[in-house]
Amino acid sequence: MKSLMKYVLLLLSCVAFSVSAEDDFGGNISVELSKKLSKKIDISLEEEVRLNQNMSHFDRLASTLGADFKLIKKHLKGGVAYSALLYNETNYCLLNHRAIATLTGSTNAGNFEFSLRARYQATFQDDSYGNTHKVDPKQIVRGKAEVEYEFAKIKLYPYISAEAYYEIAKKDCNRIKYAVGAKKKINRHNSVALGFLFDDKLKSNNYYLQLGYSYKF
Repeated sequence: MKSLMKYVLLLLSCVAFSVSAEDDFGGNISVELSKKLSKKIDISLEEEVRLNQNMSHFDRLASTLGADFKLIKKHLKGGVAYSALLYNETNYCLLNHRAIATLTGSTNAGNFEFSLRARYQATFQDDSYGNTHKVDPKQIVRGKAEVEYEFAKIKLYPYISAEAYYEIAKKDCNRIKYAVGAKKKINRHNSVALGFLFDDKLKSNNYYLQLGYSYKF
């Protein structure tokens, strides 16, 4: 276990130092609380802080309240969520509101889990300082594919994923996110996650170190 974590940290460090001057390296730090209301319904609250400019600048705070619904046991679930997004601009803070709907299908093959997720999001921008979105709300459809492997004895779950963004107004797929990392279940209530995200945008590339903590009631 310790050797595996050393290799993961070494890989993340090497990638971070390879970022070019035109790109940016940042971090995502998140805390999530979740509770099972019934066999088919879960609710969650997540706080996420995003850093940029080589992890020296506070970029965004995201507060997300969501609910997931099991539609077909172990294979299909739906979800809805609301996010309040506070962006740290040069001379002011900008508050956006985002409505989210998701549909996720998954299947298992041995210790592997394969999942596909479709997500629709509509972001409404506070126009107090002028609307930088050409279309408000900004509507995006996201498609994500993920493969996860289970080390049952040590409760470790490494994963790899890719997610494409399609902007409805522009009729264009102009962003893809690639992620690799691992989740560690400490006990029935607590789990942690460590990962690396490559955000491939049309005009820039961003790299993020991801740290997460989750508590289930």
